[in-house]
Amino acid sequence: MRLVDFLIRLLEAQAQTLQRLAALFGEDILLEMLERGAELDEEQGATPLAIQKAWFQAASSQSSPYAELEGAVRDFKLSPVLQFHLWAYPVYRGFIESELELGARVTHPQAVVEAAMGGQKRWLQTLPIATEFRNQAERAAEVPWIRFRSLVLKDLGQRPIGVV
Repeated sequence: MRLVDFLIRLLEAQAQTLQRLAALFGEDILLEMLERGAELDEEQGATPLAIQKAWFQAASSQSSPYAELEGAVRDFKLSPVLQFHLWAYPVYRGFIESELELGARVTHPQAVVEAAMGGQKRWLQTLPIATEFRNQAERAAEVPWIRFRSLVLKDLGQRPIGVV
């Protein structure tokens, strides 16, 4: 699996998370939470995603990985504002802003998936969700990420069973 394919799966899981949270809270309230969460994260000094080059093997790509990403995000059919927040998702940015080439092959699937899952949990914690709604929001956000983990590990020939 190429890094770009992994990122498409990652963005798909986050798009579904945003859609589920928008259904739970309403899009206007979710947008306020996203903006406030980003501000809090910036104020507190966000922990960068720890990505290691050793998890990937360099490979050349003949296609345009950025066009693939844009096409996939367009297919998620998010509102323009949610699409903006999808592109701004810190875990995605951690990968895209790293020195890795999008055509690189994932060689350590467990490590890459766990880094993405950990980043998603940290992201969700930054959202200012009222205590009485936190468990419900976490359950809503969990489903796409369980699917993400299973699909990516399956695509990489790994057993998707493990601690979630």
